[in-house]
Amino acid sequence: MSNYSQTKKAIINASMQEFLEKGYMDANLRHIAARAGVTTGAIYGYFSDKHELFRALVEPVATDFYEQFEQVTEAFNNLPEAEQVALMHTYSDQALKEFFDYVYEHFDIFRLIKCCSAGTEYEQYIERMVEVETKNTRQFISVLEKQGYAPVPIRDNLLHILANAYFSTIFEVVEHNMQKDEAQAYVGHISAFFSAGWDSLLKYT
Repeated sequence: MSNYSQTKKAIINASMQEFLEKGYMDANLRHIAARAGVTTGAIYGYFSDKHELFRALVEPVATDFYEQFEQVTEAFNNLPEAEQVALMHTYSDQALKEFFDYVYEHFDIFRLIKCCSAGTEYEQYIERMVEVETKNTRQFISVLEKQGYAPVPIRDNLLHILANAYFSTIFEVVEHNMQKDEAQAYVGHISAFFSAGWDSLLKYT
C-alpha cells in the first residue's frame, strides 16, 4: 500500500472514531489528525473540510441503502393490486430482514447517521424514508379500497406519525448499540406489533 493510501486510510479510521465518540458537531479535525498521526494540513490534502470527511464516510452506504429501499417499495407498487394485498406481510417481512442484515453489515455507518449526524444533511436521512413510507402506505390504502376493503379513514398526518414511529423504533437497535442476535428478536417483536396494528386499521385480514 502506498504512503498516500496508508495516510488516507489512517485519516478515515481516525475520523470514524472521532465522529462516533463526539458526533459531527463536536468532532475536531485537530483531534482526528492526532489520532491518525498526521498533521491537520495532511487532512486538507484529502478533504476540504470536516463535512467532506463525514460525507466520505457516510455517503456510499447511505445512498446504496436508500436506493434499495426505493427499489423495494417501487417493486411492490408495480405488483398487480390483488397480489399487493395477498403478499403485503410476506413482502414487508422479507424487506425488513434484508434491510436489517444490511444495517448490521455497515453498523458503524448507521450509528453515524442515526446518532452522530446533527449538523449535516444526514440528520434528515430517516425522515426521508418516512416520507416515502407515508406516500406508499397511502397508495396501498387506495389499493385496498379498490379491492373492496374498507380501511379506517386515516389522515396523512397520522400516516406520517405511524411511519415515523415504526422507523424510529426499528433504528433504536442502532441507537442502543445492540448485538445482532438481541436486535433480531427486538425487531421481530416490533414488526409483529406494528403489523397487528395496521391489520386492525386497514381491516383486510
